[in-house]
Amino acid sequence: MPNAKNPRSSNGRTAAFGAVNRGSNPCRGAKTNEINSLAAHIDALYEYWYSVIVSQANQTIVLYKRHNPSCQVHKTRLPHATRRFWMDCSCPIWIVGRTPRGDIVPRQSTGFSDLKQAEAVRASLITQAKDETVHGPTVAECAEKYLASRRHELSEKTLGQHRLLLDRLIKFCESRHVLYMRNLSVDLLETFKIDGLPEDMADTTKSTVVAKLRCFLRTAYRREWITESLVDKVTAHRAVYEQKEPYSDEEVKLILDGALELHGGTHGYAKLPKTFRLLLELMHETGMRVGDAIRYDAAVPYKSDHLWIYTFVPQKKKKIDLPKPQETYLTERLKVAIDQCDWLSPKGPFLYGAFRNEAYLANEVYSRMQTIGEKCGVPDCRPHRLRDTFAVRMLLKGVPLEDVSRLLGHSSVKVTETYYAKWVASRKRRLERLVAESLVNP
Repeated sequence: MPNAKNPRSSNGRTAAFGAVNRGSNPCRGAKTNEINSLAAHIDALYEYWYSVIVSQANQTIVLYKRHNPSCQVHKTRLPHATRRFWMDCSCPIWIVGRTPRGDIVPRQSTGFSDLKQAEAVRASLITQAKDETVHGPTVAECAEKYLASRRHELSEKTLGQHRLLLDRLIKFCESRHVLYMRNLSVDLLETFKIDGLPEDMADTTKSTVVAKLRCFLRTAYRREWITESLVDKVTAHRAVYEQKEPYSDEEVKLILDGALELHGGTHGYAKLPKTFRLLLELMHETGMRVGDAIRYDAAVPYKSDHLWIYTFVPQKKKKIDLPKPQETYLTERLKVAIDQCDWLSPKGPFLYGAFRNEAYLANEVYSRMQTIGEKCGVPDCRPHRLRDTFAVRMLLKGVPLEDVSRLLGHSSVKVTETYYAKWVASRKRRLERLVAESLVNP
């Protein structure tokens, strides 16, 4: 007969959950097979929980459950601290931890409630981390990091040009089965300059594109994505910049007269051809870029001794640059004509529409000038040539190159010299004098 003071039986399992004994046993009267079934279920639960704990203790990325309030786990005798590792339910499985490389995997849902599918997600993260540890970052990953680091300092247009170049580089590398930055080589990059860029790309454009590529390589070496300074070995693309050709006086007259023939429009520049002509005159007499001329503010100019001085912040600048005001000069005739003309909107004489896209109106001016050029027989009729005409006229009149550079708002005199060197009259006269002196006094 069992000891009345100790109702435990020799069976350890049934002892854990209450044996079917007489006396104080709370399960008195229960069927033996039901007790054994319950005990087996609890044992299986503990074995499963223990295997999950042990296996996840050896992993750096942990899977766990976020149980719903109605989940059956809350009816078990599991401690609250360990219930999240109970996987025998349909609650979502979450993941958190660090990769073997040390990168943080933020707390997030795996999107699955099945343990095998969740383990596949974890295995994928671990495999990816091991690949990165062995091979380093991919070209695509570094391209995204580079673009993100430059986004604060580049305009959307320039950032888009960088993205286009890097997309071409990624596709070219993939076609050569190169996925990782560490596998880039000088030969691959030099080949990309030939085969990875469009064949019909202009020489000057290619020079700019290669300069952007070298900038990416410089950053890659600085941030240790690559171990070799490839930028020192990849050569720049040398291009011969075409010297700017101005309009002749006759062509300027044809263009201005052609602007007055813009009729039939219900809005914009075609609606007010006289105002559009004044916009062209403003660019021709001041050398302003089309985007700056469109934004002309009639309230800003002030009278000096001889001319009206107009101060503005150029539209073309880096995002991180501090605003650097630029000055230009208007004649009395042009200033009064703009003030008295029909304005396209209360915002300004040459502005109309919502003006959300700053390039839209510039494109409109370009389109109108193309139409004028076709009608009056002026080839390559576009706004920027009015700026070139202003620059060349100043140089031919003997204005020093440094002053012309300032009037144009160039970042340095070297930029002005690149495009307008052959029009510098003072240099021509100096060279002529030196040659004459050498011939007279051999």
